[in-house]
Amino acid sequence: MKKFVSSMIFGLVLATGLAVALPASAQEVNRTITITRDSKVGGQAVTKGEYSIKFAEGKDGDLVLLKGKKEVLKASYKVTKLSQPASDTSVRYVAGADGSFQVKRIEFKGKSEAISFE
Repeated sequence: MKKFVSSMIFGLVLATGLAVALPASAQEVNRTITITRDSKVGGQAVTKGEYSIKFAEGKDGDLVLLKGKKEVLKASYKVTKLSQPASDTSVRYVAGADGSFQVKRIEFKGKSEAISFE
């Protein structure tokens, strides 16, 4: 009986430790970016300017773009590995056939991962 209780306590401690550790691995972060041209993020129009973004670092998910405290949009992203850490925080664009610009990737200074949009 004593061995059974010890096993149960060990199991509960282990489960609690895993429950606490797992959310920390994909921590939500806030960053500031500057969008230098009127463009689209995840197919949604955005005007140029400074924005705050929230996303889960290190895993695919949804990015929230904020202007001040107002949510402008949510867009799905994928984490992309870079060949070397980014030298600066930058927003990369691609031109569409209609002449509009689409935000393709956001890189963060010193990080070897970027967030990419379809």
